Amino acid sequence: MLTEIEDRLVKILQEKVKEIPKDNIVLNTEPAKLPAVAISNLGFEFESLGLAENVDEGRIKLDERFSSDGVQTSYKLKEKPLQGSVQVECPPGNSLAEKKDFAVKYSEGSIDFSTAPPKGKKRIFVKYLSHKSAVTVKGLKLKATYSIDVWGTGRVEVDSIAEGVVKALLMVEDDLAAEGVELRPVGGETLPEQGGEKTERVQLKYVFERDLRVKKLVPPIEKIEITKKNI
Repeated sequence: MLTEIEDRLVKILQEKVKEIPKDNIVLNTEPAKLPAVAISNLGFEFESLGLAENVDEGRIKLDERFSSDGVQTSYKLKEKPLQGSVQVECPPGNSLAEKKDFAVKYSEGSIDFSTAPPKGKKRIFVKYLSHKSAVTVKGLKLKATYSIDVWGTGRVEVDSIAEGVVKALLMVEDDLAAEGVELRPVGGETLPEQGGEKTERVQLKYVFERDLRVKKLVPPIEKIEITKKNI
């Protein structure tokens, strides 16, 4: 979840910020050598995207082929066919008649032959119509905040590297968007020296947003019954 964002961020900076050795770009730890860039996760949150439904009850045409062993008489279809839409050829080109040569169990999606088809590979050819399934999509938006700390021994050096980081991330905004990750700068600051060390540090803050979605297939409505209520 966060690992993909972090690995991508490290790789971008290693490739595009040439002023810093690749090994000096570190994740969730303080750098051992200067100049350096330290990336830290400051926290994350989720935002509900609600419930979006894409319901498509259109018809789709399906073709299936079955091999026969000369004994089997029942064959299961991948989808449930619409009433009266099943066409069977055995061998291909020789049409069979429903109710005479075969029967269809529409509620189960299966075909039963009155006698076993002759043995042969891909000998049974079935064409039929079925409903497209409805798709229900649930989603969350992940919002992760990161600090990108630029460390150096002088203000000029730090400012130059920080500018390089900002430009690098600006260059890849469209590429990240194509991968489903939105990048947004939210601020920055110059941090004071720590422990008397002669180091300069600038902190940049970015928010990375990514949608997490789950799809669930909903079978089509096969039968609607309306009953009259006695008053």
